[in-house]
Amino acid sequence: MPTSARRTSTSVREHSVSIVGLGLLAIVGAYVVTFGGSVALLVLEMGIPTGIGVGHVWYGVRTRDHEETTRRADIVTVGSVTCGAMVALFCAWCIYLLSIRMNFSAGLTQPVISALSTGMAFGGLLGYTYVEFAHYYRESERLSRAVDASMDGIAVVVDDEHAYVNDAYATLYDVPDAATLEGTEWAGRYANAARATIEREVRPALAERNYWRGTLIGQRTDGTTFPQDVTVSALERGYVVVARDITEQRDREQRIQVLNRVLRHNLRNAATVIEGHAGLISEKAPSLEREHVRPIREETTDLIETADKARGVERTLERNGDADLIDATAAVRSVVDRARAAYPDARIASRTDESGATATTPTVDGSVVDALNELVDNAVEHHSAADGDAADDEPTVEVAVRTVDYGDDTRLEFTVADDGDGIPETERRAVLDGAETQLEHGSGLGLWLVNWIVQNAGGDLRFADRPDGGTVVTLSFPYESATGPKPILMETL
Repeated sequence: MPTSARRTSTSVREHSVSIVGLGLLAIVGAYVVTFGGSVALLVLEMGIPTGIGVGHVWYGVRTRDHEETTRRADIVTVGSVTCGAMVALFCAWCIYLLSIRMNFSAGLTQPVISALSTGMAFGGLLGYTYVEFAHYYRESERLSRAVDASMDGIAVVVDDEHAYVNDAYATLYDVPDAATLEGTEWAGRYANAARATIEREVRPALAERNYWRGTLIGQRTDGTTFPQDVTVSALERGYVVVARDITEQRDREQRIQVLNRVLRHNLRNAATVIEGHAGLISEKAPSLEREHVRPIREETTDLIETADKARGVERTLERNGDADLIDATAAVRSVVDRARAAYPDARIASRTDESGATATTPTVDGSVVDALNELVDNAVEHHSAADGDAADDEPTVEVAVRTVDYGDDTRLEFTVADDGDGIPETERRAVLDGAETQLEHGSGLGLWLVNWIVQNAGGDLRFADRPDGGTVVTLSFPYESATGPKPILMETL
């Protein structure tokens, strides 16, 4: 079939319900023109057929953009036309039989039109009902297959009993048949401490906000226990439980924590021993101080600082999400005050948003202060003095906050700008891509910490080069200030 013919056929099918309705209205119009009569009589005779015709047209227009328009229209049209024709023929046959038996003659047109329209309405309703039930049945089947195929354990709990569980949920408890769990108590699948948590935390949370997420200790049929990451969402008469076995994740986290502590401890001890021997070498052979001892001490100092920073990163990330909110301007002032005290020889400038008295000051997660402190430290400590006047040897760092409109999106942006040699492109790419390779690896943990904090706080990180040398690092967050005029950028040095 040619493409144009196929398109025409598809378009006709999509509008078939409206076409049928227009056809019925045309029959009504022909009847009115042919037989005439008073308005009241015509309304009485053709009111129902007219309403049914208009209903068909409206239904066809309303469902035109439906994702199953063609199939839906086919079924409703076939049902409407078939039932309409059958009822109209039955009506005509009945009138014919009555005219023979009772020996009277009467017009068939009006009763047949009424019967036709009534049958069309009934057939269309049947077709619509079938389509809707078939649609919901397919959606239910699709959802059921998706739930059954899910790697997470999913259960529907009604009256504190499992009404439905998928295979993954049964596998969590080493139960071969999911149907075995149906009808059993939900809380009975957890250890005693977890049951207490369910009563103390889960049920009140479901009553207050219809949602709870946390870790519970499940108990298998053989008595062994395992940790679960559990999400519970309330339904009208129960709740949906999504559970995942996190034994491997917890074991991995514990191994990493142990290795991290051991590595830091051994690294510090080894650096202390190396530092001690370097001191002995310096005392016995002063001539080796410049070329050998000093580099050893510098490297051991860097190792110790790296170990301390690793611990700082761990502590920061452990409390991330639990940090209090802080005003954006207060965050900048806190960073600048600390930097001026820590680096008295550096020039530290700040630019903050100052609003009117009626404005609402935007707030951010308090962990952002740690990210800004890390960027300032990085800018000052890695500053490479330029040749020339000694006054130019002092690093200059500017910390700023402002609001920026990007069309319909308003962002709260912190920037840390320095006049140093800049952050190498390889380090920027490694941090932003989230993966280190042999060719691209960061020289330290600072930028990684900044990126992690920004991501966990719902923002994004950007790097840019300054025209006159140096780097600008931008921490961008959604602006959530409720009311008040847009802040005005002010500068303080």
